[in-house]
Amino acid sequence: MDLRRLLYFVTVAEEGNVGRAARRLHMSQPPLSQRIRELEAELGCALFERTPAGMCLTRPGEILLTEARDLLARVDSARERVRAAAGAQRLVVGVLGPGEQTLSARVAPVFRQAHPGARVELRQGGFSDPTMGLAAGAVDLAVTRAPFDTTGLVLQEVTEEPCVVVLPADHPLSGARAVRLADLAGCSWVRLPAEADAHWRAFWQPVGDAGGPEVRSVDECMHAVLWDGAVAMVPARVAQRSPAEGVVFRPITDAPPSRLVLAWRRTESSPLVSAYARLLAEVHRATP
Repeated sequence: MDLRRLLYFVTVAEEGNVGRAARRLHMSQPPLSQRIRELEAELGCALFERTPAGMCLTRPGEILLTEARDLLARVDSARERVRAAAGAQRLVVGVLGPGEQTLSARVAPVFRQAHPGARVELRQGGFSDPTMGLAAGAVDLAVTRAPFDTTGLVLQEVTEEPCVVVLPADHPLSGARAVRLADLAGCSWVRLPAEADAHWRAFWQPVGDAGGPEVRSVDECMHAVLWDGAVAMVPARVAQRSPAEGVVFRPITDAPPSRLVLAWRRTESSPLVSAYARLLAEVHRATP
């Protein structure tokens, strides 16, 4: 059985409500419900009784809850035992895009000197999960962008920057020095994945129905603008680091700024997480 589906199942069972479980997992409700139905189909039985009051476990569901908790705990234990046997500390950082690259250049030499036995690993995330794997336990720390549901998480703001719109070079607004969100109301906007956090989608799709193709990364976003004539809102940093022939970037005068943040689980106890966050804040304050 898929471990992520088991994690989803346990969360729904503990919350007794798909909506609350989805918020805890930092995902939208429909794909969570679909994963539960897939698990029930795989096992050939109903795990929940759907009632107006919420989700109640069936007898098979009660048995699976005990087994799933045990399996997930054993996976966590195995992971830690393997790490301990390797004799090395490890910090897994989930990243969204170019923001982490800039930060690493400043932090890496100092972090290596302070923690010579530690290994920092990178996991590239996408638009479907603004926590970059934190909710699923795949990473220890995320370098990402707010806003999103922060239930169970700690956020540390690194910086904020203005947002710009990406337009095809032949778009009627491409010649403007700057635009307002109202100017973009009739455009075909790229769509973020349906399972993405609701706060996240609302920020990056600020004008009505998206209508454009679904994208899961910055590269896919740029491709949709160039090939499908869609428009998208991105942080100004993307315009600086990802120039592309055939598209133009224009300031949006009334869009809220994008906040680059560090995020980690509130229950996180690794000293490497607090050390990375503290060091990054110090280095960033000292750098113009």
